[in-house]
Amino acid sequence: MKNILITGGLGYLGGRVADHLRRSAPGASICLAARDEENKLPLWTSGFSVARLDVRDRASIAACLGARKFDVIIHLAAVNDIESLKDPRFALEVNTAGTYGLLECAKEKGVERFIYLSTIHVYGPDLNGVITEESQTRPVHPYALTHRAAEDFVNYFRHYHGMKTLIFRASNGYGYPMDKGVDTWSLIFNGLCRQLVTEGKITLRSSGKQRRDFIALGDMAEAVRHFLFSIPDNWGDGLYNLGSGRSISVLEAARTIELVYRKKYGRGPGELSAAADKPGQPPAAAVDYRIDKILRAGFSPKGDMAWEIEKTLEVCEQFAAKGGTDAG
Repeated sequence: MKNILITGGLGYLGGRVADHLRRSAPGASICLAARDEENKLPLWTSGFSVARLDVRDRASIAACLGARKFDVIIHLAAVNDIESLKDPRFALEVNTAGTYGLLECAKEKGVERFIYLSTIHVYGPDLNGVITEESQTRPVHPYALTHRAAEDFVNYFRHYHGMKTLIFRASNGYGYPMDKGVDTWSLIFNGLCRQLVTEGKITLRSSGKQRRDFIALGDMAEAVRHFLFSIPDNWGDGLYNLGSGRSISVLEAARTIELVYRKKYGRGPGELSAAADKPGQPPAAAVDYRIDKILRAGFSPKGDMAWEIEKTLEVCEQFAAKGGTDAG
C-alpha cells in the first residue's frame, strides 16, 4: 500500500488522515485529491502531491487514476449534512453516484483496495439504545440516505468484482482541522471552541442534554492506518462501527472545553448558558454505540479529548473577529 489516494484530501478528515499517515506510515506516497485545486495550497500540504478529481465527472476521475498506479483509495469526499439537506439532488450526485463512478473507474484501473467513510446516521434520525453493525438502518436525512446507498455500491464491488473494501460507520468526529480555512465550524466541538475563543463564553442554543458518541479525529485516522498497515489482509466482512464507545451530553462536552480553556489560558471563561427544556420534552436518550467488532480487529480508540480541544483552541486563535457557530 505504497500509493494512496485520498479523495477530499484537503478537507477536515482528509487532512488529518493524510498528516497521520505521513507520520506513521513511512514509505507511503500520498496524493490528495480535491474537486478544485487551490492556487495557494495550505502550508501543511507541502510534501504531498495534489490532484484534481471531481467525482461527478468521469473524465476527471479517469485522468486522476490514470496518472499513476494507486494501491488504495480512501474515499472521504462528500457533501456534508447541511448542504445535503439544502440540495438533496446534489448530495445524491456526489455522495452516491460519485462513489459508484469512483468505484467503477478504480476497478478498471486495477485499484485493489477501497476505504469508505460512512456515518452513524444511517441507523436513523433518533439514535438511542444499543447500536451494533447488525442493527437495522433507517436513514431519512439526505446525508444519511446517500451514504447508505453508497455503502451498497461499495459492497457490490466487493462481492461481484473482488475488490477489497472497508466501510467505517463513523460517529460524531471532533478535533482540530489542519488549517482554519477548512469548513468545520458548524460541528459541535469545533463551534463551541470557536465561540469560546472569540466571545469568551459558551452559549448553547439547546439544553445541551442531548447525548452523542463522539470520536476524536486522531482515532479515526489511526483506524485507517491500522487496517491498511497492521491488518491489511484481515478486514473481515468490511463493515465496522467507528466510535468511542461512550456517550456524553453536549453540556458535558462544553464543560470539558471550558476546563481545557481555563488550564491553557490561565483564566476562566464567562458563564456558560443553555436554553431551557421545552415543555413536555422527554429525557435525552443515550446512544450505546457498540464498537466490539472493531475492538476484536485490534483497534482501540485512545480518545485524547483534552489534546484535540487544546489544538482546536489554537486554530481558533487565528480568528480575529467573532464568527457564527453552531452551539448545540
